[in-house]
Amino acid sequence: MSHLFVLVLCGGSGTRLWPVSREDSPKQFAKLFEGKSLFEMTMERAFKITSPDHIFISSSQKYYSYVRKQAKKVPLENIISEPMRRDTALAIGVASTFIYKRDPQAIVVNMASDHLIKPQSVFAKQIIEVTEVVEKTNLIASIGIKPAYPHTGLGHIYAYKEFPGLHNPQILLGEKFIEKPPLELAEKYTASGKYYWNTNLYVFPAKHMLEMLKKYSPKVYSFLPKLLEAIGTDKENQVFQTVFQMSPSMAIDYAVSEKLPKLVFVPAKFSWIDVGDWNEVWKNLPKDSQGNVIEGTKGRGEYVGLDSRNNLLFLDKKIVVTVGIQDMLIIDTPDALLICPKNDAQGVKQAVNALKEQGLDKYL
Repeated sequence: MSHLFVLVLCGGSGTRLWPVSREDSPKQFAKLFEGKSLFEMTMERAFKITSPDHIFISSSQKYYSYVRKQAKKVPLENIISEPMRRDTALAIGVASTFIYKRDPQAIVVNMASDHLIKPQSVFAKQIIEVTEVVEKTNLIASIGIKPAYPHTGLGHIYAYKEFPGLHNPQILLGEKFIEKPPLELAEKYTASGKYYWNTNLYVFPAKHMLEMLKKYSPKVYSFLPKLLEAIGTDKENQVFQTVFQMSPSMAIDYAVSEKLPKLVFVPAKFSWIDVGDWNEVWKNLPKDSQGNVIEGTKGRGEYVGLDSRNNLLFLDKKIVVTVGIQDMLIIDTPDALLICPKNDAQGVKQAVNALKEQGLDKYL
């Protein structure tokens, strides 16, 4: 697997995990699980797949210090600091260009930095298996999750037929992407057994990804050939800045995935969770005898609970006392406190929007 590379994308802001997740310190770098950040756990998975010099990280310039601190083994030249946000299509396109320059035969495993995946050994083994299939087919592969329930917040992939020519019932033909369906359709998709949640876990030859961007999203691709020529020269930084200034903002799903006539699709053998809100954090942390999760970025904090059950308490320095509450989120930080029913966890994004509307950006 000498041509295997990993690309970790970690440029998002994670508004639904406010107030711990902020514009300048997003959720992927917060110590949410086992005293580790989601980004650190993603890097652990990456190190199980390939060596540090074959790992690339694409992130915002303002997150550079977090990346350096939490991914010390990755060479400096493998960290791509985006000067402005342009979404995942350009991030993957630029990183594929740098990786292709390094190795024209490169196969790239694209990982998001805010997913919780267990067990790591199963994940690593399946990624290697998928990489071998990509080598044979020279196509983009996606790994998806069998829906546990109708989900309107995730894209879906239609796949149920065995991929032709591979003679492997575990490798399916991905026929269609559907972006975040309404509830009625999500219910039908889940009941049919022919749809999977899109995890944005892609495996692809770097060269093929660039070809697909050129074919389906020429505006995203347009400046990448100039970047390829400039890498390693005194013009590299100038061209790199121009690429981000001139390219449109577009997700890779819209730019490429939804336009592909077919792709290799593999149902995941591992547990996958998009940690999109505080309720997901509660579900995936150890609980006390009353079903409460007591955590915090600086430790467990001080908590006294009386007749209080199934709550998430993310504490800072002050003592928190609850009496007779259940199924609540209490997220305490030095300058902001969030109190919210767990079932309304998705509404935290609306709270963030309300802060913006009231000119309280300093808390974001």
